[in-house]
Amino acid sequence: MKLPKNFGPQGFGGMMQQMQSAMARAKDLETELENERIGIDKGPVKALFDGTGRLLKIAIDPAIVDPEDVESLEDLIVSAVRDGFEQSTNLRNARVQGIMPNLPDLG
Repeated sequence: MKLPKNFGPQGFGGMMQQMQSAMARAKDLETELENERIGIDKGPVKALFDGTGRLLKIAIDPAIVDPEDVESLEDLIVSAVRDGFEQSTNLRNARVQGIMPNLPDLG
């Protein structure tokens, strides 16, 4: 049987060791992400997220609260929440990618 390209000198044992290491690191990832803080600043609307995408805080400058233009405030809030979720998702993806071992192509 011919081994896949870039399989390395350790064979399946090395691949299993890489996977076990990645799994151990993944266990800590959720806690690390919960402790991350992502601040979103949309001017008068500010939001704070953790690395899992959970909204922790939202602050609205009272000076922009206009009963005649609630729609603009709503748009700022939606934009802040959307940006915070996107940034936390990108952070999670980057962290997951960083712990995944470089496995050989078995196909």
